[in-house]
Amino acid sequence: MMKNKLSILIRMAVSLVLVGVLVWVFRKDIPDIAAVLKSVNLYYFLAALLFNIAALVVVSERLRIILGVQKLKLSLGESVYLTFIGNFFNNFLPTSIGGDLVKAYYATKKSDRKLESFSAVFFDRFFGFLSIGLLAFLGLLLMNGRIKDPQVFWGCLVFSVVVLAAFILFLNKAITKAIFSWLLHLPAFQKDSKLRKLYNALNAYKEHKFVVTKVILISLAAQVLSVVLLYCIIRGISKDIPFLSLLLVMPLVSVASMIPSINGLGVREGAFIIFLGEFISKESAAAVSILFLGIVLITSFIGGVLYLFSGKLYKIPIKIKEMA
Repeated sequence: MMKNKLSILIRMAVSLVLVGVLVWVFRKDIPDIAAVLKSVNLYYFLAALLFNIAALVVVSERLRIILGVQKLKLSLGESVYLTFIGNFFNNFLPTSIGGDLVKAYYATKKSDRKLESFSAVFFDRFFGFLSIGLLAFLGLLLMNGRIKDPQVFWGCLVFSVVVLAAFILFLNKAITKAIFSWLLHLPAFQKDSKLRKLYNALNAYKEHKFVVTKVILISLAAQVLSVVLLYCIIRGISKDIPFLSLLLVMPLVSVASMIPSINGLGVREGAFIIFLGEFISKESAAAVSILFLGIVLITSFIGGVLYLFSGKLYKIPIKIKEMA
């Protein structure tokens, strides 16, 4: 319990410090940033919001398919619900629960296969990382040496290589068998043990190549929708950045947001300012980061509304005490 509280305090401190630093750095530019925000085209902003919702629905289909591999059957409506309330918990409740754990907890209520549920949520996040890496790699190919900032180039390249290597390792039975064969002989991995069941659950996805391919394509579609929503925000403040460039920017921002914080708060905004600053003014980049945050909070609020009022869709309440 103390460790969890310390983790929460550290993440809150990181976010608050970074937000404070950004406010201090841009203290003289606040009127200019406010002017950019006032001039935003509402139609572009609403379009960006709709693309974000669409991306979450696409991600929900990915979760539904991954859970299906473990014989956990959810309708698309239930999967959308899990995704949106997970979003809500990530952004509005900075606890040790986390959106992924909430989704896994709900999934266990459909059956008694807890390890399978948690392994499915783990792979849902894994394929999300993979799609970010693939998108960054695709951006590198399409930009064809036109990237001015070497940090952007090398950041995308290193992340893409690491993620792709992890995926190849995951698919290669010979390599994984060589790595894990000695573990399976340990007492903790004996037959019917929890660790052995977890290993089998994680290993099950290798036998579903078609499903893996489908999940990768769905993940890429969700990432492309995220890039489109960012493009809409930028167009909404009357700026223009080549769409292919955003294929590089968005993955880098997503990776930066993984730094321990309150769901990327402060880190994400700083990353937007750094990476978009190559194409537009810092004040405009700061405005884009604020608008993006607004969309994240709105969609998270939708998840909160679903959690409170959609009992007909999913009638199982979350018991916070059982998850601590």
